[in-house]
Amino acid sequence: MKPVYSETKKHKNLVIIGSGPVGMVSALMLKDHFEKVILLERQSKESFLRKHGFTFPIVFSPAAIKILENIGAWDAIKSERSEFFGVVIHKRIMGKEFEFTSAQDGVYSHWRNHIVAMLYECVQEHRIHIHFDANVEDIDFQNNICRESKLGDVPFDLLLGADGINSFTRSLMAKAHPTFAEGAFNLTLLDNWYAYRLPAKGTLRDKFGGGSRFLASNVYVDNLATHPSDKFRIVTTSMKQPSEEISVLIKHDAALDLKQVKELNESCFGQFVDSAQVLNEAWDAGYAGKFDQVQAPTFNLNAVLLVGDAAHGFESTGDLINMGIASIGSFCEIFNNSPSISEALHAYDETVGDSLRYYADFSFRRSKEKISAEVATIEFAARLGITSRHPSLFGIFEDDFEIRKYMQKYKRDLLKVKLMFFGIPIMLLLLKLFFPKRKNA
Repeated sequence: MKPVYSETKKHKNLVIIGSGPVGMVSALMLKDHFEKVILLERQSKESFLRKHGFTFPIVFSPAAIKILENIGAWDAIKSERSEFFGVVIHKRIMGKEFEFTSAQDGVYSHWRNHIVAMLYECVQEHRIHIHFDANVEDIDFQNNICRESKLGDVPFDLLLGADGINSFTRSLMAKAHPTFAEGAFNLTLLDNWYAYRLPAKGTLRDKFGGGSRFLASNVYVDNLATHPSDKFRIVTTSMKQPSEEISVLIKHDAALDLKQVKELNESCFGQFVDSAQVLNEAWDAGYAGKFDQVQAPTFNLNAVLLVGDAAHGFESTGDLINMGIASIGSFCEIFNNSPSISEALHAYDETVGDSLRYYADFSFRRSKEKISAEVATIEFAARLGITSRHPSLFGIFEDDFEIRKYMQKYKRDLLKVKLMFFGIPIMLLLLKLFFPKRKNA
């Protein structure tokens, strides 16, 4: 839903810590409510906008696209994209590879750095200034003051913490919150990852980018005979624009160091590239990271709100950024219909925030490989017309997706399958009691 902004500005300062996609989308959606929007970004401008640095493919959901259209950024973003039909899981079972496909029509993948560049242009057009190399030192939650090393004390009517998984805003909130203990706000390490890009040429393109495979992410689970492990996964995504490349993401546990991961990477891709030098140069230009799970019992303290990864970060399967952008759309809708900022924040945290925390809990179980039975039972019930499809199977790509309604439906579906599977033995027992088997005369 497109926000209906008032014609007159009601508030003075909006401060946003973190200017990634969620931070910039927030600024563009809320700019007409404030006299001044201040974006604080800890990276340098050069690092923030570099084309060949930290990036990965992103597929936007219809709900996220509607928001990007509303802020005037979608046309620029979609100018550079690659067709994407879904995900193909390759799993080695008893020494043989099996494929499982989950398809979705009408979706595209985009490089993250292209998305950032286009949103930055949009922010510039609206004369919203980003303060690069920012160093936030403290937040006074009682008096609504953000202290930054160069700007000094910056007063705010609303502060959004959009500073990612390792959010400094969240750590300050944890220390200051009067209701929840500091330990209730924490990070749980899930797995490590390494990402890099390979030029899609020759045999490599034929193997990982040829035909319909050029339009999908391929997930290889327990696929290397030299390292049999369900925890080791290679995800390849073929990208057409601006040039044909294969995005490679390797997920591994902490027991493997980067040297071992590189050796396993060579055993997988070495046979498909022109030379070891090509593979080594691509690898050296890559970057390592961690999948962490954010746990936050609330996203709000006074006039401060955590958004995006800072609030509900989890191991994404394409849903994290979409949930972040969609949640900002929901916040703006609540904001527009609330008489005050404090009431909007309270309403958001109790409704959308509660749904996001529930979704994050589901994603945590997904990361721990503890949802197989749940997926199977809900999908079985969906075939019988009892439930909707499970969230892990493109649920957020429904045209009418809205986080609150979606999670309410998911909760109801969980209850339905529990009642169904607990109800069947109870029904059989009752039948046995009331209709005992007749004895032969």
